[in-house]
Amino acid sequence: MNQLARLSWSDAGTVLFVVYGSGHVGKVAPVIKHLRAQGVPCELLALTLGYEQARRLGLSPKGFRDFLHLVDRDRVLARGEKLLDGNSHPDVDTFESMCYLGVNYEEWVARHGEQGAADRYREGGRRSFLPVDFLGRIIDSIQPSVVVSTGSPRAEQAAIEAAILRGVPCLTMVDLFGLPHDAYLRNKVFADRITVLSGFVRSNLLTAGIDASRIVVTGCPAYDGLFDPALPLAAAELRHSLGWDDFDVVMWCGNFEEPGLGVTPDVAGTALALDAEQRLRAWVDSRPDAALLIRYHPSQYHLFPDLGAHPRIYRSVPTKDALGPQLHLAGTLVVQTSTVGFEAALIGKRVLCLSWSPMVINLDFDYGRLGLGESIMRPDDIVPILNASSARPIDRSVFPPPGLATPRVAAEILDLARYGRAALP
Repeated sequence: MNQLARLSWSDAGTVLFVVYGSGHVGKVAPVIKHLRAQGVPCELLALTLGYEQARRLGLSPKGFRDFLHLVDRDRVLARGEKLLDGNSHPDVDTFESMCYLGVNYEEWVARHGEQGAADRYREGGRRSFLPVDFLGRIIDSIQPSVVVSTGSPRAEQAAIEAAILRGVPCLTMVDLFGLPHDAYLRNKVFADRITVLSGFVRSNLLTAGIDASRIVVTGCPAYDGLFDPALPLAAAELRHSLGWDDFDVVMWCGNFEEPGLGVTPDVAGTALALDAEQRLRAWVDSRPDAALLIRYHPSQYHLFPDLGAHPRIYRSVPTKDALGPQLHLAGTLVVQTSTVGFEAALIGKRVLCLSWSPMVINLDFDYGRLGLGESIMRPDDIVPILNASSARPIDRSVFPPPGLATPRVAAEILDLARYGRAALP
């Protein structure tokens, strides 16, 4: 046995996780807790909505604000303050928003000049940010043995690219299906190791030209907790607290229709989702045995107007209300492209997909076509399909392998952290 093989887990060095948004914190949180329980030090850079979610989970995250000493603080904050309008969120600290916006924009200015930065912002806004230089400075400051992200763009992809530039081993946790329209597949730089949900996803990544030696089928840690026996009990308590003990509960998980092909004014922004909500509200009114739980995307829910109180309708605040009990409470999920639909399918819920949604079409992300639910082809079909029973079987080839994903992903991280690039094929 060589010296490397005798290393303990605590000798692995610090693991740096970089995540963006509250949902992605849920993907890495089980892994961080698992590693820390083994004595492996972990640092978490949790951005935007991810910061408060990480704090709620007891993870002691850092934000861009904790690394202002690596940049010109005054210039960054001045830039960020100018960009706040239209880029703020009630659940994201204003100062952190200024730091995030300012760091990204200032990096553009350094690379492309004032006019080049203005052009890029006008064309793509904050969705075009890719702060490779700043993430590189953070990596240099922390000196991690491995960098971990999920498959999101912007800061997460920047962390992977910065790690590759420095020869620091890195891993990406891909939680979705790797479908042809997935922006992740268009990256030019990929992590040394990529953990994926299932063999189905592995095949999609291989088809996209990603090297097989990088890909490991592990499942996604975010979904391990769905099978916690405490969740059905919590769902029963929630049902009782809402007075819905005898009701058939439908959950509506809507989101914005972003600009794109086929996005006309009648469906753009909140329009399509609000039309669907109004139809679901009318369904509840017509069914005294039914109730509706509304949960819009965590980064967008505050932009959807409240259509009014109703004793059998509950509007969730996703940054405060736990998803697990709500998923177990509902019998049917109605979605566009929300990953909550997949979580629902995993625990045996009925999933209905709004297949006329331009986002569903443009991303080719239809739960019906994936074999995980039923497609609703027209708005007028929502209520008839809700009222009809479904015996459509689920295609389980998309599902993760049996067992917990968290220890499998942790083992891949430790393999990189302990042995460095010598662990790579």
